[in-house]
Amino acid sequence: MDTIISAVEDIMTKNQGEIYSINDFYHLAAKNTVKSALYRLHRDNAIIRVLEGLYTKPKYSAVLKEYSYPTVNAVAEKLADKFSWTICPAGDTALNYAGLSAQVPNTYVYLSDGPSREYTYRNTTILFKHTTNRNIKNYSRELSILIQAIIALKQENISDKDIETLAVFSRNIGEDLTKDTLKLPVWIRTVLQKIKEKITYE
Repeated sequence: MDTIISAVEDIMTKNQGEIYSINDFYHLAAKNTVKSALYRLHRDNAIIRVLEGLYTKPKYSAVLKEYSYPTVNAVAEKLADKFSWTICPAGDTALNYAGLSAQVPNTYVYLSDGPSREYTYRNTTILFKHTTNRNIKNYSRELSILIQAIIALKQENISDKDIETLAVFSRNIGEDLTKDTLKLPVWIRTVLQKIKEKITYE
């Protein structure tokens, strides 16, 4: 057991700030052994529990003289990875991702092909909403976020400035914003066309 504990701690020490679940250590030992190792490391304050089943070794900033903890987005992504869900930011969370809002939401919302679940992380709610919407699987992550940001803005509220901001966000999207989105509602495709026309590559 001590060997496994040392191996787990060594990995996490070399990757401070990263989030780990039991799944990440199955190459070292069986599930119950890994679970016990993580429990003992947490008990001894060598690592912290982010949420049930998720752990990290916080990175210390000598400049700020404090530890930094994983972002809410990183925690949501790790939960999705742990349970093999496909997720996509929605609502204000999508606006935040796309650069349309600098406001930190109290609740981070993600569409998910997994079950609807809610978690609390450092006084912030992470909400996964089950959806049968195939858009989160049919498109790349970036295009899915773009679509959800457009939906969150609503057709009547989208300004020229929003289009310009979304064009910057869309620079690295591999799909064609108009040819690869023919199944979307017409109003969304119209917005995507405007974004496409504004995209410039540096």
